[in-house]
Amino acid sequence: MNSNNCSGQNVSINVNLSLKNETLRMLIEMANDMGASLEDVISSVTEDSVIDLERLQDDLDIVIIPGKCSKQDLINLIQ
Repeated sequence: MNSNNCSGQNVSINVNLSLKNETLRMLIEMANDMGASLEDVISSVTEDSVIDLERLQDDLDIVIIPGKCSKQDLINLIQ
């Protein structure tokens, strides 16, 4: 993977994607509608899909998964 620093905190990387024809068509259509490049759309979609992962990871660290629980315990948790 090649990476180099670009403006700001962005990092440019070269990737190969394997997409279904329909997915690629939709991404190209989105890029055309937005007046943006395909690369810009893919970058935006990628950033949007991972933006909250760090916060979610922090939240998941406080989740306690018991080794076992009863049916009543489950019922009590969802009420």
